[in-house]
Amino acid sequence: MSAIEIPGPSSVALLPGIVDRPVQTLAEVITRPRWRWVLPALLTLAGLAIFLVVARAQLVEQAQEQQSLAMQSFGSQLGDMPAEQQEQVRQQMERFGSPALVLGSRFAAEIASLILAWLIGALILFFGELLRGREIGYNQVFAGFSWTWFPFALRYLVETGWVLVSGQLVANPGLSYFVASGDPMADAANPLWRLAGYVDVFALWHVVLVYCLTRAMDRKGSVVITAVYAVLSLALRVIPALGLASLGPRG
Repeated sequence: MSAIEIPGPSSVALLPGIVDRPVQTLAEVITRPRWRWVLPALLTLAGLAIFLVVARAQLVEQAQEQQSLAMQSFGSQLGDMPAEQQEQVRQQMERFGSPALVLGSRFAAEIASLILAWLIGALILFFGELLRGREIGYNQVFAGFSWTWFPFALRYLVETGWVLVSGQLVANPGLSYFVASGDPMADAANPLWRLAGYVDVFALWHVVLVYCLTRAMDRKGSVVITAVYAVLSLALRVIPALGLASLGPRG
């Protein structure tokens, strides 16, 4: 007679444990990983949607300012174009600055970033587990890693609160304030600004949860695997800024 499998607690019931008992909570997640990623995905997308709705006017204004700066930087090139082509470029820029396109592209970019971050982050930890001789499925690591993303869902809500109180977007997130030049285009192309902007209390909490996840899978080598993940994660966020800098004017 086969033993009856007793179902574990629901994801909603497990959620408070990510704060006060993260190792035990993540151990339960990787033990029964099926559909466990759904709750963190829904909470992250809900936080993003709330932020976009509340900050829609500021995001559109920011996009239009960036387009204006881009038009100024390419002013000499536009001057060499025929009048019809100049008008076509201006119309295209106006379409790119429309609220629907700005918010839609931001939402799509955030979703794409989330999917890539989860896939790559889980892959880093999965190979780390293989290297230390731990037999575990990628689906288990993926489910556990998705739960380390709750701090970023909370970050969206905090940024929403900031917009409601101040009426402005966070200009220099994280520690980027200390390396900001005041030029948005130059800062966006500065790897150090991007790197510093990622370092905040939510990112640190995320790294702590990654460490707890590695502890839930195996106690040995948790610090090393977490450190490798943190370095690779930061490096992958700096690469886009390096690409922008390489496209800039050369003196």
